[in-house]
Amino acid sequence: MNKSRGMMTLFAAVLLTLSLSLTACSKTDSPANPPDEAAQAEETKQGTGQFVGLMDNHSVEIVVNGEPTAFQMDASIAAIAEGLAPNESVEFEYVEKAIDGEDTLKQLFLTKLVRVSQSDSPVGLPATKQLEVELEGMKEARNANLAEGNGYALYVFDIFTFDSKTDTLSMNYDPNYKVKIVKLPSDYKTDELLSEANKQLSKNGQVEEVQSDVMDRFMKDTSVFLEAVGNDLTQQYIVKEIDGQGYAFELIIPHGEATEGFVPLAYATLNSIVTK
Repeated sequence: MNKSRGMMTLFAAVLLTLSLSLTACSKTDSPANPPDEAAQAEETKQGTGQFVGLMDNHSVEIVVNGEPTAFQMDASIAAIAEGLAPNESVEFEYVEKAIDGEDTLKQLFLTKLVRVSQSDSPVGLPATKQLEVELEGMKEARNANLAEGNGYALYVFDIFTFDSKTDTLSMNYDPNYKVKIVKLPSDYKTDELLSEANKQLSKNGQVEEVQSDVMDRFMKDTSVFLEAVGNDLTQQYIVKEIDGQGYAFELIIPHGEATEGFVPLAYATLNSIVTK
């Protein structure tokens, strides 16, 4: 081998090594491709409501929180929907999908649909129920969800939280709006309850008995309905018998924007009590 050919071979080997090295660096240093957002798993949400019926072969209507809501579905869900009757209580799961060209509107796609029969609940009652409530002089029906207390069940609107440990119904917007529910003993004496209630409510303001026409309008069959209006809040004490069982309701009603909605919705919830 002559000297010039040897130099050319060495030079070619150096170039090849450099090329391979640069290629390896390029692969190592390049950033990973960002994840495709559309490929990420969609959040599955759950709900309950009253089945209305099929809208067409691929959509169904369910009343959710008093609002008729349309859901898209595939053939497997449609087969389940076809076996449901109007006004049946249902539980369902769904995902939200964006609509092309719309920033705020989304389509709801059912992934699960199940009939809720009375035997599915621990107390033999449907999981959801529509309650009539009067708001601003207008009567309307709203969905409420079954909850259990100490020896009773009741239907609770979504704006409330019910604590079964303390038998307290409170407003999500402001927990200072609340109702304490007391299941009275079978031998309770109305006079003793009145005396104790007057003593407690008088700390807030002058105690007055609510007129019978107001009682009959919102809370029928009450034996006691007292109210004391203070500077910051109103307190009410109500005794009512339901299915032969006496209950006492202690309402704390702050003076604020939520008062008009809290009171009638709380009354409707209390009227839904079923003794176990």
